[in-house]
Amino acid sequence: MSPPTSRLGFGAGRPLPPVYDVAMATGRVSVVEAVMAAWARHDIDELLTHISPDIEWHYQVGSRPILGRDDMAKMLDRLKAHQLDSKWRLVRHAESGDCVFIEAVDDYRNPDGHRVQAPYMGVYEFEGPLISAWRDYVDMGIMMKGEAGEELPEWLAALVDQGG
Repeated sequence: MSPPTSRLGFGAGRPLPPVYDVAMATGRVSVVEAVMAAWARHDIDELLTHISPDIEWHYQVGSRPILGRDDMAKMLDRLKAHQLDSKWRLVRHAESGDCVFIEAVDDYRNPDGHRVQAPYMGVYEFEGPLISAWRDYVDMGIMMKGEAGEELPEWLAALVDQGG
């Protein structure tokens, strides 16, 4: 059986890279996975054990960053009341020096019961074992449409189905 091929735009028909197997995590990506698992449980205390006290978190690149673990905890507390049934999942990753780059899918239910899904890219910089800088790249237009209950178009659904 031949490997699956891309059906998406540029590169259509080319073999897809293998989906990252989280069971084979090594290096700093295992810290990012621990953060993702803690967030799925909304265990903010556990998540913060992986964060530097002086974190610079761009929770939405383009917005003013959150500075420091205490302010990050406050923002996460607000988000957990809104992002119910979180299924943030890793699709693939790359590591370079002290950085981990991930492709993932944000997937949660909001308080109105709408499922919100969006492709996500994140950059995590490390100082020792702790994340010292974190940048989230996500299309807020897609997120807001999901928040309003709009269905994903077929081409976008294909992206969020990766690794799921």
